[in-house]
Amino acid sequence: MTFKQIGIDIGKNSFHVVGLGTDGDIVLRKQFTRSRLLAFFGDRRRECLRVAFETCSGAHWLAHQLIAMGHDVKLLTPESVRPFAKAQKNDWNDALAIAEAAQRPGRHAVGVKSEEQLDMQALHRVRQRLVTARTSIINQLRGLLRERGLVIPSGRARFERYIQTELMEVGKVDLSAVSRALFETLIAEYTMIDARVSKIDDELEAFAKSNPVCRALLPIPGIGVIVATALYSAVANISDFRTGRDLAAFLGLVPRQRSTGGKTILLGISKRGNTYVRTLMIHGMRSAFYNRKKRESRMAEFMERLCARGMHTNKIVVASANKVARIVWAVLSRNKPFQPIAA
Repeated sequence: MTFKQIGIDIGKNSFHVVGLGTDGDIVLRKQFTRSRLLAFFGDRRRECLRVAFETCSGAHWLAHQLIAMGHDVKLLTPESVRPFAKAQKNDWNDALAIAEAAQRPGRHAVGVKSEEQLDMQALHRVRQRLVTARTSIINQLRGLLRERGLVIPSGRARFERYIQTELMEVGKVDLSAVSRALFETLIAEYTMIDARVSKIDDELEAFAKSNPVCRALLPIPGIGVIVATALYSAVANISDFRTGRDLAAFLGLVPRQRSTGGKTILLGISKRGNTYVRTLMIHGMRSAFYNRKKRESRMAEFMERLCARGMHTNKIVVASANKVARIVWAVLSRNKPFQPIAA
């Protein structure tokens, strides 16, 4: 049996496999368990099969297993597969759509991430959850205290100073025994979560200093340890992007188009791709914008020119994030250090 392309619809315990022959007809249509799927491809190591499946939970693990067996693996985005899906959705039709999409030119494939990149991605996801929980506690404490006529100044640093110097000192704030005990519990929870976030930040900083890719990104304006490690975990291989604009599009930092009849209409940014990394980059560039006069660089000059044109701050920040994405691609693809004056 000769396979031209194999498509797999990944599940937790069951995997639906559709194989296309040289004439494009279906020559394999079978459901496997996880162990039997690995055994099936393990018995065909010498055939170097072309296998494709969508990027989802467990996709990188399966890709690592099949690549180790010598097979050619392609990870497709769901957007690339959707146009080939039939009207009735089921696992078999999904696997067939994946196999057909993998054969078409121009379908965007996602690089397979290394174990190191997956570790960094896991750290960032846990950190994001903890930061969300920490912010939730701050907001809840603010609301509960406001009901008692106590308004805490905005900002996490001011919040921490207030709870350390004012709230928990008996006599300074008039609180009932029940409220004080409750607030002490919330503050203890906040302190614990903050300590866990700080520990993850230390791990990310240690990795950024030891990893050559992250070290190359750190000198770029708006990119610190968090953004550098997040980019490293999100971009499997910089060679997957032909130009810097492709990387910016991958991060959702390019305009959406509604063009027709030869008339080009550009809207706001597409917001496609990795929302987490895009958010970090925009926040990083916002910090660089407000501190642009402290460091001399072409990026600061770029921001000043946009300011002179009367552009809104948010637009300047997003445009600068787009420019930084292109710089990141140039630094990594050309393997040259960033030069602030020649940015």
